[in-house]
Amino acid sequence: MQEDRGLITINRSGGFSIEEAREILPVVRRITQEYSVKVEALIARLESMDPNSTGAVNELENQVNEWIKSWHIKIKKLGAKPKGLWLVDFDAGDGYYCWKYPEKELNYWHAYDDGYTGRKPIEEVTRQRAPLHRHQQGHHTFENAPTKF
Repeated sequence: MQEDRGLITINRSGGFSIEEAREILPVVRRITQEYSVKVEALIARLESMDPNSTGAVNELENQVNEWIKSWHIKIKKLGAKPKGLWLVDFDAGDGYYCWKYPEKELNYWHAYDDGYTGRKPIEEVTRQRAPLHRHQQGHHTFENAPTKF
């Protein structure tokens, strides 16, 4: 398997801001697309094979698993969390920004306990949480507040 030598490991102690997560998304998307194409090609070969040729079937299934494992490793190196197949979460500090291939943008968030089925549009969550990010004096709007929520 080909290694992505240009991939830099990002060690994160805190969560991603929405800007940081969106900035790294093109890299996550490129890696995910690359592995998705590889896995889909192997699955197409598997589906066209004689099920009785167990040795060849097992070999291709193992290769699929290796590609998925390699994808997981690369996503983790970027500081994100691979969750199902082609599903990536970015820790936001109190939940996750959530992206699923082939979405073009990072537009969803969910609480730690909610998972994929609890995804909400980031804009909706931002509106609901806006009062939590205003300073006591009320001089600042949410747009001027920190972007983590």
